[in-house]
Amino acid sequence: MNTFLEIVLVIAALISVIPVVNLTKNKSDSKYLCLKILIYTTALWTLFIFIERTVGNLSVVYYVHMLGFPIKFLLSSLMLCTIFQYIGRSIPKWLVTILTLIFVSELLLALSNDSLQLLLSIKIIDLNSFKDLYINNYNLIFYIHLALSYGVLLLSVTYMFIFLSKHQGIRQYKSVTKTMVISVFLVLGINLIDFLSVNTHVDLTYISLVFASHALYIAILKQDMIFNLRTSGQGEILHNMREIYVLTDQDKKIVDISPTLLSKYNIERESIIGKDFEILSNLLRDRVVLYTDRNMDVETDENKDHFHLREKIFNLKGMSVFGYMILLYDETQVYKLLRELNHLSNYDMMTGLHNRNYIEYIFSKIEDTSNVGIISLDLNGLKINNDYLGHERGDYLLKSLAERVKKVMFETKDKDIARIGGDEFLVIIRNTSINVLDQIKNDILEACFSKNIEDLVSVSIGTAFGKDNELNIFQLVHEADKKMYEMKDQTSHKYKNKMIEYIKVQNKYIR
Repeated sequence: MNTFLEIVLVIAALISVIPVVNLTKNKSDSKYLCLKILIYTTALWTLFIFIERTVGNLSVVYYVHMLGFPIKFLLSSLMLCTIFQYIGRSIPKWLVTILTLIFVSELLLALSNDSLQLLLSIKIIDLNSFKDLYINNYNLIFYIHLALSYGVLLLSVTYMFIFLSKHQGIRQYKSVTKTMVISVFLVLGINLIDFLSVNTHVDLTYISLVFASHALYIAILKQDMIFNLRTSGQGEILHNMREIYVLTDQDKKIVDISPTLLSKYNIERESIIGKDFEILSNLLRDRVVLYTDRNMDVETDENKDHFHLREKIFNLKGMSVFGYMILLYDETQVYKLLRELNHLSNYDMMTGLHNRNYIEYIFSKIEDTSNVGIISLDLNGLKINNDYLGHERGDYLLKSLAERVKKVMFETKDKDIARIGGDEFLVIIRNTSINVLDQIKNDILEACFSKNIEDLVSVSIGTAFGKDNELNIFQLVHEADKKMYEMKDQTSHKYKNKMIEYIKVQNKYIR
């Protein structure tokens, strides 16, 4: 059994040196301070174990062995410090003071054990070799020392559990917590075995603490993206970026998020860290449009912010895991400009109706003209009003006709109303009937009629209805235009004569 444990001891000694070599390569880096001291202290204990087993001076052997007791407590305290640093908190000063006093007390007890024998009931003169120090001749103070060391370890695990309960779902946090729990039970279990059954001259607590320290080193320094981001300059760079960003781990769990995004949409950081990116998307859905390509209808969601998403895989130096950087480029103003341009290209500025460009686009989309109705309108007497009463009168008639048509057709569904020329208007209605078309025509004529010539809007109207897709859309428009011109031949001349008579009598502009 002792041979096996000695092999394990050698392995533990080698493992304790590996992190020291890696950390020494970057001496100027001040991050991971507690973790670094933990690793260096573990390596120091390894040196003491080596001295204990190789030096012939029994006084030296005795004191380096006794120094192992305060080192055990120091390692437990450094693990607690590492956990506090890991979760982004500072150890309370009162706790630091207590831990320091206990460590100093243990150091004094270790150095005075030869005379007081409060830890071990053995003196230097009783030593034949280092093996005599591993006989179970422990005193009460020794057990208090163990209780304090284990108490500090359990305190570390408690803080980790509290922290994890607020950050459920993040792989890295779970990994470190699992490491701490296993470490504590490993130390407790090995010491229990040592006390109850194993008679060995190998310090089993040393072995367990070396493996625990190394596991923390791997979990935090090599695998934890969150801790690396927070304690490195890269995290500060990210927080000063103009672009809004979201960082996730390889499972698409959010590990960091732009403060700008949090404040802009009033999101609590703690409520989103560790959650799936999809949850953030759903949270923003009522206020934000997230998209990965620009082939979008610019008229949709005009009251929302628009963000273009670009996703890239990133790695942190020295880490074996990867994550995703999701950059959110705010293109709200771009879409606002696109909507304005779209409005200019598809709407008539005077009347607010669609224009010819839009109607031609609609024409290109209509393949089946079944139950499609066309209404062609032409304003009578626009030229005579412009020539004799001024363009303000002509503008008034155009706007008035547009408003009256919109009012008549307010409740009509699947319609497009457009001004397609100077005095020409066109209406397209889908899923309609001949009777509806005739009713709309009559309602428009009624809305435009007035006995007072100032309020009269003289208009000629023609309709066409698509039955069983017999005619294409252009043929329907032609038919509606033909009927409109037939009516215009009967109404336009009469309106012009009335206007000439009125102009001769009235010497004013009609507004």
